[in-house]
Amino acid sequence: MYLLVNVLEQTEHLAAILERFAGLNIKSSTVINSTGMGRVLMQVGTAMPGSEEIKKTLRKMEPSNKMIFTVVRDKETLDKAIGVVKSLCGDLSEPGKGILFTLPLDFVDGLSA
Repeated sequence: MYLLVNVLEQTEHLAAILERFAGLNIKSSTVINSTGMGRVLMQVGTAMPGSEEIKKTLRKMEPSNKMIFTVVRDKETLDKAIGVVKSLCGDLSEPGKGILFTLPLDFVDGLSA
C-alpha cells in the first residue's frame, strides 16, 4: 500500500480530483486546509531568496491550500491517481502548482475491503 499526498494549490480542482479518484475505486481520502512556508513568511514580512517572485505567485492564489491524503492499495492504481492530479494541475514543477509525493505503507488498519 501507498500514501499519496497532494498539496493542492489549485483548490478549484479538488472536487474533480476526488471524483476521479472514486472512479479508480479509491474509497476515501482525507482533505485538510494547510498553509505553505512562503505564504506564512510573506504574511509576517520575512524576506527570503526569490521572495518577490514568490509574492507575485502567492497574490494570485487562495489564502490557503488543501492537502489530500489518500491510501492506495496497489501500484497500478497509484500511478493512475498520480496521472489524475497531473492531468488537472499541470506541471507541478511550476510555481503555484502544488506538490505531490508518495510513501510506502507497511501497516494500514481501518480501511474497508
